[in-house]
Amino acid sequence: MIALLIVPLFAQARQSVPIVDYPDNAVLTSSGKALTVEQVRQAITAAAQSHSWQVSGAPNGGGLQAVLNVRGKHTVVVAITYSPQTYSIVYHDSTNMNYSHDPNTHVRIIHPYYNRWVAELRDAIRMELNRL
Repeated sequence: MIALLIVPLFAQARQSVPIVDYPDNAVLTSSGKALTVEQVRQAITAAAQSHSWQVSGAPNGGGLQAVLNVRGKHTVVVAITYSPQTYSIVYHDSTNMNYSHDPNTHVRIIHPYYNRWVAELRDAIRMELNRL
């Protein structure tokens, strides 16, 4: 009987995975025209907000910071830098995501949903830029 109660707890736990960052993504549009840095910023902001990310200027002034709060339980923060040619999405912080960093190997691990949410953000940005 006790085993039946414990098994669901283990099934809900997810194995942490290495963090995936997205450096130097090309800014591509369907028209092939070059964009201004302001157009890239607007596209990133619109894409992020359409997927429930809160976007603000990065605290250091270099790009944007996007925060996703999921059910009031999980929070992830990414730094987004951009230029007319490229944009990058990099892990910045998280709450309740089982983040861990091994100082010897420099491997950062986190709950696997983090990578899914950030990949969805990257796809949304790509689609928004493609519309221009």
